[in-house]
Amino acid sequence: MTRTEERLADALQASAGRVRDDRLRPLSQREPGPGREPGPGREPGLGPEPGLGPESRPRTTWRGWLVPLAAATAVALVIGLALVVTGGGRPDAGGPAAGHGRTAATTGLPRFYAQLTGTNPVDSTVVIRSVTTGEVVASASLPPQAGWSMLADAMAAAPDGRTFYVAYTAIHAGTAQTRIYRFGFGGTTLNLIKGGVIPGSASVGLLGSMAVAPDGTKLALTVATPGHDGDGPGSTDELAVIDLPTGIRTTWQGGLDRPGRALLIQDVSWRADGRSLVFLALWCNPAAALVLCADAAVPVAARAAEVRALAVASGGGLLDRGAVLMSQQSTAYVIAHAVAGPGPGGLTLVLLTGRTTTAGSWPVVIVERVTARSGLRAAVDYRLAARNPSQQPHDVELGADPSGQHLLLTLDRPSGFLFGRIGQGKLHPLPVSLPHYGHSITAW
Repeated sequence: MTRTEERLADALQASAGRVRDDRLRPLSQREPGPGREPGPGREPGLGPEPGLGPESRPRTTWRGWLVPLAAATAVALVIGLALVVTGGGRPDAGGPAAGHGRTAATTGLPRFYAQLTGTNPVDSTVVIRSVTTGEVVASASLPPQAGWSMLADAMAAAPDGRTFYVAYTAIHAGTAQTRIYRFGFGGTTLNLIKGGVIPGSASVGLLGSMAVAPDGTKLALTVATPGHDGDGPGSTDELAVIDLPTGIRTTWQGGLDRPGRALLIQDVSWRADGRSLVFLALWCNPAAALVLCADAAVPVAARAAEVRALAVASGGGLLDRGAVLMSQQSTAYVIAHAVAGPGPGGLTLVLLTGRTTTAGSWPVVIVERVTARSGLRAAVDYRLAARNPSQQPHDVELGADPSGQHLLLTLDRPSGFLFGRIGQGKLHPLPVSLPHYGHSITAW
């Protein structure tokens, strides 16, 4: 750590040591009491509904979770200092980053969201549900894929809010490829898009990321190459952009290699102008499972992160052709996810903090808006602190609509699965069934 970070960490520890349990208030969140029915749109047994006021919470004494919450609050106050901007004077590949004063016009809340359902990869179905009622308004299944195993990796929504894309890893007799399908209202089957077959991709065990350009004409996605030993999960170390009308594919790979580390591209999203991508690059110690690295369950020293921009007009090439927007330098938190927006110069981050051991779950989840290339915090949209081991979050995922304004947050916990939209500092549960095959694959 730098000297500044060391002093911040010392101050943080000293402040946490002075915290009195009886002076802290619990996170505004309701525990289900005896006889209390689940809230609207929630499955029984999913645990408390986030974001509800203290008047609806039973009297309970909280102790173990208070210090992590106090630490998370302090981390949020200095996160703009701990996120080091490393543009180094290089021109931003997507144009100059603007402040939040130049955000795009506010778009309405999406009316529908798509979800992959099913208890195993064979019988998975894509359904489109109403955001307000949860009613299924359309559904589709894959056409027969004789001899192929189809494993869903990612999903994305088009700007019209009625068209969705799903990426699968297809495996047959040692051959692996990515296949991308389109589905919308009025259809009953998933249709392979032009240019929707990418040979040699195998991301078994790792979820991918996919996003549609603001004008609806291009699709960006992460692509996984086979594992280091030619077997097992692939490392998502490539970006691809498919021109939807023509099927022409442009790719970026290489240029970000680090000795002794495997590269994972955790997220990809579009800036508001549709001319550049933002992606989160992770470097993982290959001795640790890549899936655990993606979930930030490994020691901090085994994982590094950068948020980067890349201009699509560059026509493919190396991943390092763009600018570095942010680089993680602190060990008090990790950047788990990063997506572009809202507006031309905004970023939305998922930060995990509050961990007291070198590995395992992080008890505090913070969703924070920042200004790209400055690290200045614009707002904390949401904060969730686990109050006991049954609420320790893992498999945290962040999704956004094509405008980057409306967010979906999903996470799994021993006590149940949480899925909802973020607004007014709360997580508003959406009507959703159990996640597909243990993973949340959704889009709106």
